[in-house]
Amino acid sequence: MMEINSALLTVLLVLCSVLVIFLIIVCIKFMYTADKLNSVLDDVNKKLKSVNGFFTAIDTVTEAVTTISETIVGKALLMIDKIFKKK
Repeated sequence: MMEINSALLTVLLVLCSVLVIFLIIVCIKFMYTADKLNSVLDDVNKKLKSVNGFFTAIDTVTEAVTTISETIVGKALLMIDKIFKKK
């Protein structure tokens, strides 16, 4: 009975050692992957900042065009309203 307990204890210790080594390797690979992901995210952030100026310019132009078109439509409606009110 004592030999079976010793054998099981040895097997468990070996399996625990293998598990610890496996977890260390997985942690190292995870840190490497996280570092690569961080560099990719930094690159994406730089590109988004450069594109952000373009979208700001488009937004400004869109707002200007909207303001102009609202003014033109408003004046046209006033003219049409004046024409129909005279009759």
